[in-house]
Amino acid sequence: MKIVLCGMGNKERGDDGFGSYIVEKIKQTDTVKTLDCQLYPENYLNKILSFQPDLIIFFDAVKNNGGGSVFLRNEEIVLNAPLSVSTHNLPFSSIYRYLKDSGGADVWFVGVTPHSYDKMSDEIMETAARIIDLFNMLDKGKKINIIKIYETLSTSLR
Repeated sequence: MKIVLCGMGNKERGDDGFGSYIVEKIKQTDTVKTLDCQLYPENYLNKILSFQPDLIIFFDAVKNNGGGSVFLRNEEIVLNAPLSVSTHNLPFSSIYRYLKDSGGADVWFVGVTPHSYDKMSDEIMETAARIIDLFNMLDKGKKINIIKIYETLSTSLR
């Protein structure tokens, strides 16, 4: 299984740098590739597809009216209209559709609610640490499979 982890956000704005921070700390291997897409993931779509991934996971800080973390998989990205997941220039659903139509990989979105724009808050740092540990441990043990990732990510975001 090949996975591309894509960080989104601005590291200069505290919790907004959640996604970029995560991909900076995860070790790349033959099966796990990371990209810091910063504020413009649409500029990285062909690079993402060049890895021929089975799974693409985007990490970002998002304002969620319900509060808490958001974990969307595939069509949930399109169907979850109340959550305004946007890349500042393009609705995230457009990115999902392009990646799905062009490569067929599963596309997931993991978002956390920011607490601070001055520095990374303790809550976001704890969530980031759990996710970083997950990917560094799973790949080290060659235990990567989509079900294990889903189960562990779901638990990490609570």
